[in-house]
Amino acid sequence: MRIPSGCSRLETTAIVDKVKGLIFGAILGDSLGLATEGLTRSEVRAIYGDGPIRFGMDEDGIPFHRDEYRSKFEENDFGDDAEQVLLVMESLFENGGHFLPKDFASRLFSYGEHGIKNLHKLPTGMNATNQAVLANPTYKTSPQQAAIEVWKTKNNLRGANGALVRAPLLGALKFWDGTTVIENTTECCRVTHPDPRCMISCVIASTLIARLLRGQDLEIEISHSPTPSIDQQHQPPFNYFIDTLPVNDRLQALVRNVVETNKPMLIAPQTDALFITPETDMNQMQKYYHQLVDYCVPSSLGDLALDDSADCRDTFKCLSAALYCLTREVEKRTQMLLLLVPCWVPDLDTVNYLLSGWLG
Repeated sequence: MRIPSGCSRLETTAIVDKVKGLIFGAILGDSLGLATEGLTRSEVRAIYGDGPIRFGMDEDGIPFHRDEYRSKFEENDFGDDAEQVLLVMESLFENGGHFLPKDFASRLFSYGEHGIKNLHKLPTGMNATNQAVLANPTYKTSPQQAAIEVWKTKNNLRGANGALVRAPLLGALKFWDGTTVIENTTECCRVTHPDPRCMISCVIASTLIARLLRGQDLEIEISHSPTPSIDQQHQPPFNYFIDTLPVNDRLQALVRNVVETNKPMLIAPQTDALFITPETDMNQMQKYYHQLVDYCVPSSLGDLALDDSADCRDTFKCLSAALYCLTREVEKRTQMLLLLVPCWVPDLDTVNYLLSGWLG
């Protein structure tokens, strides 16, 4: 991919380094997240205490818990979130850097049956929406239509976060062209998750990457010290240590701008060619619009009720948790946040995947 001159405030070498960091960071985030995926907050505390969780070559920390699900993975392994980004990369490499939704869909179908080529393991932990869509008899010929059929018939799978993991890399592809970023992102999302909440979440995740690679966070002028995360005079008991950290105002401003710019798609979906969804109930779309606004700038991580097993895989909650962590002011952000979040987020692999990709 040739990066056009003048498309970013960053040097080309810095952009390349950030894209590498996005890929490796996301995969590492998924790998670390397997330690607590699917566990409740109380279960995580009982197993890992205050942490940290042992990871990689480090011999310190609490050993990786091996229950029935986690016993399916090798030491320092990664799951289906990371494997989906490998599929996106494989598709891009084979198609000259262009994203072709049918090619990706074909690779996803093959992955569902055989796993990633040369990894010599079957897919483990694939999300329920992907499984249902791949099982639809029309998927091989009409993947996006198959996804719509599943969306129409399985209400319990709507609004899940499974497509979010593909979005960051698509934000890096032609990051200088915002329209292409959104087009690639929505086409990829529709292959399995045509729900408008899934699509707008993916658009926000990929657009944020694109803007970071263009260096737009550097254009935001902040003249005061970091804002406290919660008003200290009206401070409730903290449920999460991360809630005590100040806000990175520059990143917070960028995140809010990305959300504000893209949220109108939810209330005018059929008028935007890039955002066609099967949802035709405009009252429902208005509800999603307000949910997005409420979730994406929470006053604390506790506001998201992440330990609610009924909707812990909700795409808005997953996106918002990652955005919240991204916008905290922390030295050595990558290492600290990856250790702070594990003890409290049931769907940590996906949250960590997004967060680590953005921080990459």
